[in-house]
Amino acid sequence: MFIVFPRFRLRISILALPIFICMLWLEGGLAFTVMMLSALLHELGHLLAAKLLSYRIRRVDILPMGALIVLPEGIDDRDEAIIAASGPIASLLAAVLFLFSFLFFRNAFLLFGAVINATLGIFNLLPVKKLDGGKALCCFLLYKGISGKRICAFASLAAKAVFIFFAVFCFFVSGHNFGVALITVSLLLQL
Repeated sequence: MFIVFPRFRLRISILALPIFICMLWLEGGLAFTVMMLSALLHELGHLLAAKLLSYRIRRVDILPMGALIVLPEGIDDRDEAIIAASGPIASLLAAVLFLFSFLFFRNAFLLFGAVINATLGIFNLLPVKKLDGGKALCCFLLYKGISGKRICAFASLAAKAVFIFFAVFCFFVSGHNFGVALITVSLLLQL
C-alpha cells in the first residue's frame, strides 16, 4: 500500500514510514538527515541521467530501504545501463565532495556524509539483480548482444555472499549496533 501524490508522480510505501521513524530513533537526527540526503542525491543521479537521455519519469516509489524510479517501457538497453549506473556514480561523487569538504572543515557531519555516500555507491554497484549494479551489468550485456542470464545469476550470487560477510563484519565492528542489524536484515530481504 502506498500514500500517493499524483501531482508529483510520487508514491510512498506505508511500510517506509515505520522504518524511517525507527531509523530516526535509533541513529539520531543528524545521522538520519545525512542518510536521507544521501539517498536523495543517489536518486537525483538516476533522474538527471533519465532527463539527459530524454526519458520522462512515470513515477518515483519510496520504499522501506530505498527508492524505485519507474521509467516508461521500451528503454534502450544502453540507456537503461547508463541510468542504472548514474545513481551509484552520483553517490560516489557526493562522497568525494563530502570528503574534500571534511579535509578543510573537520566536521563529523562531513565525514559521516562521505562514509554513507561511499557505502551507498559501492553497495549499489554490487552486481545483484535488484540493485543498480546488477541492472547495469545485465543491460550492458544485452546491449553488447550477450545473453548474460548465467553471468548475471552467478555475479548476483557471489555479490550476495560478499554482502552477507561484510554485513556480519560491520555488525560486530559497530559493537552490535541495532541500526546496522535492522538495515542489514531489510536489505537482505530485498535482495
